[in-house]
Amino acid sequence: MPKLRIKGGDEGRGERMGRAIGILGLGYVGTTTAACLARDGHRVVGVDINPDKVAAVTRGRSPVVEPGLEELLSAAVRAGRLTATSDLAPLLDGLDMVMVCVGTPPRMDGRLDLSPLLEVTRQLARSLSQRRRQWPLLLVYRSTVPPGTMERLVLPALARMAGEPPGGTYEVAFVPEFLREASAIRDYDEPPKIVIGERARGAARRLLGIWDHLQAPVFEVPFAVAEMVKFVDNSFHALKVAFANEIGRICMARGIDPQQVADIFLADTKLNVSPAYLRPGGPFGGSCLPKDLAAMLALAREAGLAVPVLAGVPESNALHLAWIIARICALAPPPGPVLLIGLSFKAGTDDLRSSPLLELAERLLDAGYDLRVHDPDVDPDRLLGVNFALALEHADILRARLAEDLQAAVRSARLVVLGKPLAGIAQQLPAELPVFDITRLAIAA
Repeated sequence: MPKLRIKGGDEGRGERMGRAIGILGLGYVGTTTAACLARDGHRVVGVDINPDKVAAVTRGRSPVVEPGLEELLSAAVRAGRLTATSDLAPLLDGLDMVMVCVGTPPRMDGRLDLSPLLEVTRQLARSLSQRRRQWPLLLVYRSTVPPGTMERLVLPALARMAGEPPGGTYEVAFVPEFLREASAIRDYDEPPKIVIGERARGAARRLLGIWDHLQAPVFEVPFAVAEMVKFVDNSFHALKVAFANEIGRICMARGIDPQQVADIFLADTKLNVSPAYLRPGGPFGGSCLPKDLAAMLALAREAGLAVPVLAGVPESNALHLAWIIARICALAPPPGPVLLIGLSFKAGTDDLRSSPLLELAERLLDAGYDLRVHDPDVDPDRLLGVNFALALEHADILRARLAEDLQAAVRSARLVVLGKPLAGIAQQLPAELPVFDITRLAIAA
C-alpha cells in the first residue's frame, strides 16, 4: 500500500488567518472540509498520497464532483488560504489541528479496512515525536470506524510511536462526519448535530472554536459513543428507504397511490417522523402493533410480494425478548428469586393483550424462576373481555404470583426487572438491590 510521506523538519508559521489546519485525505469528506474551513478564514493544507489529487487542489480544481465545491476550493486557493501537499511533516509545527479524513473501505466480510487509517496514524505519530512546538496539537479523526477503534488501536499506536500518551504535546478527538454526497457543503454548514468523542470531557476544547458559528447541538461523549453514532444513522437511513419501498410495493399491488399514503404518513410528526418509539427498551406489544403488522404482512402475501424488512420485524421482536431473558439469567440464575415490575404491555393501562411482559413472566416460570410480579395498573378482579380470559389462562401469575405489597416482594428478591416505567417505583427500591431496567436497557445496583 502506498504510504503518505511524513518527514522531519520545520517551517515558519508565517501570519496565521484563523486556525492553521491540516487535512489528511482529499476525498469527498476531506476536500469538502478543507474548502469550507478555508472559506471560513482558516489556513488549510490538504494532504494526500495521490499526486493527482494534490495537483488538482493546487490548481484550484476539485478532485471530486460535488455541487459548489470547486468554486469554494478555487476561491480559497486564490486567496492563499488553501494549499496541498503529500508531505505534511515540514508544516506540522505550524499547525493547530490535523484532521484525519482517510478512507476506511469495506472488506469482503463487511468489516472496514482500517489499514490506511492506522498507517497514517503511525506516520503522524513518528512526526509528532519530532515536533519542536510546545503547546498541544489537536488530532481530529473523522474517518468512519467501528466502536473501539480509537481506544484499542489509534491511541495505543499514537502513544507507542510518539513516545508519549495524549494529553501532553498532543490531544485526540473523534468527530464523525455527516456529509452526504451532492449536498456536502449544505450539510457542513447546517449539520444536524456535532458529536465530539473525547478521552475526557472537555479534552478537545470544543475543537478550538472552529465550528462555534454553526447552529447545531453539540454532544461531548466517550469515543465509542461517537464512533457508533455514524453507523446508527446510516443504518436507520437504509432501513427507512427499504421500509418506504416495501410499503410502496404493497400500495401499488392494491391500486393505491403510494405517494399519497407517504404524504399522510410524513405529515404525522407527533409519532411517525419523530423521536417516538426510537429509544431502546422493551419489545413492542399490545392490541394494535402486532395485529396490524400481521395484517400488513397478509396483504403482501396475497399480492405475492416479498417484504423482508416488514417480515423480519416480528422475528426481531421475539429475539429481543429472548435476549432480555438471557440477560436476566446472567444477572440472577434460576431460581432467583426475581421480582418483575410490570405486567400489562405499557404503563397506564391494564391491557394484557400481546403483552411481552406477560410472556416474559411465563418464560421465567418455565425456566425455573421463583417469580413475583408487581403492577399497580393490573387488578385481576377488574379485568374484562379478552383481558379477563387472559387472566384465567395465566392464573398462576395473575393470582399466585401477583404481589400487591411491593416492599414485601422486594425483600425476597435477588434481582428486580423493571418492565415498564412507573412513577415513583425506583425510589421505593433498595439502593443495593440490582435492577435491570428493560425500559432503558440499563442495569443499576
